[in-house]
Amino acid sequence: MKSKKEIGNLGEDIALNYLENLGYELLERNYKSSITRGEIDLIMTKGVVIVFVEVKYRRQGSFGYAADAITERKKQKLYETAEEYLIKKGLSLSQKCSFGAVLIDDTNYSREISFVEDIFI
Repeated sequence: MKSKKEIGNLGEDIALNYLENLGYELLERNYKSSITRGEIDLIMTKGVVIVFVEVKYRRQGSFGYAADAITERKKQKLYETAEEYLIKKGLSLSQKCSFGAVLIDDTNYSREISFVEDIFI
């Protein structure tokens, strides 16, 4: 049986490949905040936009659907951690950003992947 970390890494690998096929480029993976103690799974860019991405991966029968795991608390932590990232990288807080999620639901028979481009709508 795979560990939680191994399953998380698998989900992030799937999400990264999916986003790269859509034309996004990786800036950073698993950014960890020292202040908010949050983590951003993937930080991507497309054109001039920085996209902060939460990845949710669920296998059949494990804790419901991936979309159910994007809570208000999780969104707030993502936003706060993204602010810290921009400051640490010397970028303006007016930098054009978006906050997305890659949702992966695996069953024994199929894999459904969707990209929510703005989780705050």
